[in-house]
Amino acid sequence: MDNKVYIRELFILNNKLKRLLDTKHQKNGLHSGQARVLIYLYRNKDQEIYQKDIESTFQIRGGSVTGIIDSLVKYDYIKRVSLESDKRKRKIVLTLKGETFAEHGIETTTHMESRINDLMDEKERVVFESVLLKMNNWIDEEEQNEKTN
Repeated sequence: MDNKVYIRELFILNNKLKRLLDTKHQKNGLHSGQARVLIYLYRNKDQEIYQKDIESTFQIRGGSVTGIIDSLVKYDYIKRVSLESDKRKRKIVLTLKGETFAEHGIETTTHMESRINDLMDEKERVVFESVLLKMNNWIDEEEQNEKTN
């Protein structure tokens, strides 16, 4: 594969994966972004989670996270809880309904991860993880360089 094709192929792969995950999560009435946030909150429910934590964990911008949170609040999957010490800060907390949908999301995601895992043998998985890490680090460096230039 010619080097010039990698970015295009990664975009295509990303779009296909997102489309497939959206299709699977929509059976539970969610989009993949909403499901990821619910799953994150569920897996970290013993911690205080704020919007900035979600932005940092998924490396997405504040406006995108606000939209996801607003939609999850609208459907009563999560709630924003103001702090007594600082009314400007609000924790993001799962509701009981949100926990149920997070559990469905975990099942869907676990099934997909398992299917992807089955596509590769152990050696391929090690190489794949290494390449993902290398690309992620390179992109982080490039983004940092762009901010300083």
